[in-house]
Amino acid sequence: MSISHRPSDETLAAFATGQLDEGMALVVACHVAADSQSHARVRDLQAVQGAFLDAVDPVAMRSGPREVTGRVPAAIPRAPVEAGMPDVLRPYALGPWRRIGIRIAMRRVDVPGSDSRVFMLRAGPGIALPHHKHSGVEWTTILAGAYEHEYGRFAAGDFDEADTEHDHTPRVDAVEGCTCIVALTGDVLFQSWL
Repeated sequence: MSISHRPSDETLAAFATGQLDEGMALVVACHVAADSQSHARVRDLQAVQGAFLDAVDPVAMRSGPREVTGRVPAAIPRAPVEAGMPDVLRPYALGPWRRIGIRIAMRRVDVPGSDSRVFMLRAGPGIALPHHKHSGVEWTTILAGAYEHEYGRFAAGDFDEADTEHDHTPRVDAVEGCTCIVALTGDVLFQSWL
């Protein structure tokens, strides 16, 4: 797997320090799980953050989870992950694939408490998605296959970081098709017909 597109340094730093919305962080985590270079960068950023924490004087916690709730916290359920899906998806409920167009399907990824909408999109070979832009951000990690648009070709493991300045017309690989995970804030603003 040859990865060409990675998150910005700002995005990786926010991910490494736990500052991202959980839905946005999940999409970055899918990329980091596939890309050794981004994984190493996150590890380096966390080491720097850890060095800062080592310089801070420790403060005792007021109470632990048992004192607050009266019970031990429950473990996060670990669901089986479908073949070919990143292991980081285990804690999340995946909805069924639902057809949203000819050779296009979508499934919801339930990320409780997330301000972003997270879903997986699967498009058949050669599909051209509508020209669109966004009123927020759209972060995408390609899980399988590829697509291309005005800003390049994005294949398995690549991360596509779009915001209000981007408008694009994704075209799915003519042979492989494409499966990706997307976190979206704001609205998709279609510039052409579906």
